[in-house]
Amino acid sequence: MKKSAFLIIFVCLTLLVSAVSAETGLLTLKARDLTTGRGTRNLAYESEDTRTYSLMDTQGNLLTSEAYTYMTNYIDTSLWRVKVASSDGVHVEGVIDDQGRVIVPPQYADITIWSDRWCTGVKLVPSSSDDKDYTYTNFSTDLKSFYRIDAVDFYHNGRLAGTLSRSEYGGMVSPHGDYICVTNQAGERIFYNKDMQRSPAQTSGSSEYNQVRLNGKYVYVHQGSGQYAFQEGCTLTEDEVEKAWLYDKGVVYGLQGQVLFKAAQNYDSIQNFNGDYAIVRMNSKKGVIDRSGKEIIPVEYEDLGNYSEKLFEYGYISAVKDGKFGFLDINGNVTCDFVYGKDAVRNRGVFATIKNLDGKYIVLSAAVGELPEHYTNVSMPSAGCMAFVAENENRQYALIDLYGNTVIPFSDYRSIDVNNAGTVALAYQGNRIYDIYTLDIQAPQKSDTVPEQEVIEAEEREAQDQGGSSTSLLDVFNFFKKTSETQNDDQEAPAPAAEDDGSWTCVNGHAGNTGNFCAECGSPRPAEEAANKCPNCGNEFEAGNVPRFCPNCGTKLHD
Repeated sequence: MKKSAFLIIFVCLTLLVSAVSAETGLLTLKARDLTTGRGTRNLAYESEDTRTYSLMDTQGNLLTSEAYTYMTNYIDTSLWRVKVASSDGVHVEGVIDDQGRVIVPPQYADITIWSDRWCTGVKLVPSSSDDKDYTYTNFSTDLKSFYRIDAVDFYHNGRLAGTLSRSEYGGMVSPHGDYICVTNQAGERIFYNKDMQRSPAQTSGSSEYNQVRLNGKYVYVHQGSGQYAFQEGCTLTEDEVEKAWLYDKGVVYGLQGQVLFKAAQNYDSIQNFNGDYAIVRMNSKKGVIDRSGKEIIPVEYEDLGNYSEKLFEYGYISAVKDGKFGFLDINGNVTCDFVYGKDAVRNRGVFATIKNLDGKYIVLSAAVGELPEHYTNVSMPSAGCMAFVAENENRQYALIDLYGNTVIPFSDYRSIDVNNAGTVALAYQGNRIYDIYTLDIQAPQKSDTVPEQEVIEAEEREAQDQGGSSTSLLDVFNFFKKTSETQNDDQEAPAPAAEDDGSWTCVNGHAGNTGNFCAECGSPRPAEEAANKCPNCGNEFEAGNVPRFCPNCGTKLHD
């Protein structure tokens, strides 16, 4: 065995197994109110002095100067719905982004965020109770005021795209990428583009595409633009539509009719790609393919899906097989065994819970399976979150991550809240005191693990088959393991051993010395009898018959 192999083993053994999942920052502040943004890292901060809201980052810096009377984050987006004081007390709502920039000016009576691209703002005029669209109640006086819609402004990516009248807007909207379907007062569905230009298509329903028969075959009309999609001549691009492909008889086509890939099997259907992956169905079973058509999860599961924004957003997916619930990773490996009855499991994203007979909750993690500790109560902030809030029998709260690590220990916080991504946690102490944690949840570094015994034995057999040294690699492994576990900084260094060539190593580890003193540090040469004694345990040997390793403790004595 070469000396370099010993060095590699030593390096592996000295690395610690790490699965870091801890807070990387903590800020404590006082506020009248403080809430996390579900789809963002920032927070809504209400000042005790002014009783108005500002957008705040996790370092306590205010990102807005406007005095908002209210703000709330729209789930799964970086948009915030805000309110201001206004002269009529009605047209108060607007939208800002995660950096505090105004997306929709706060001048509307009612704001709706339809998607990450589309927002609407409603302008009202006073009306009678017989012709009203909105009713506002003054709870101090119980007086009611009635309003009707004057106009509705449509915003696309923060730009005023156009305005519809009351008759053109019936309150039902369905966004599809850069296009939007609006149901008018007469119940008709009309499609518009991002400039609010009406589509020439004969609309049928509010879905993105309409299948029609043309010249004896079926074609797909994109209802937002009126174009024939999935055939040559279509000018639509993937970023402006919701679904940019068509599956037909085992082949997936692009918007211009080009073949994107041939499916591995003739699936019954392919769901829309959710990120880079799509769930496929065949014979009442499900599997997963990627965008090249490769089947990464075989079609053998009754159910699949972790309800996050993207399939495998965190590398895992929930599954049901033979009536049992479990989790898979992106390579199809089972990460949580299929031993749990699906009807007893409540799944949300990369976690699932089972209520035990003692009333406590068992938590299943997509990364490590069943967690050893059971909890009085469990709160999953969102389907895509990598951490959950646990409560114990003492009504204390803690934050536990996907790998079973305790990010925030059990304490007397009144509550713990965390954003969707598990990057920010807000812990409430009471008395309007909040702790803000910024989190760094990471998977274990598998490369840092100690070599398994069976791997070492296999390497040893290989070395012997190749005519290598008969020295046991396992003995060396056990030696380094033992010494790494027992060595303390203040314990005496083992006495140096003489080299076979007559040179010697000093107490400070400088080898190759031939005189009576070390050439590097000046340490004196050890007594000759030390070479016949184990420097670790003191076991003595006959002169000239010193083994390479001490049979008592495994310490290496010479090369």
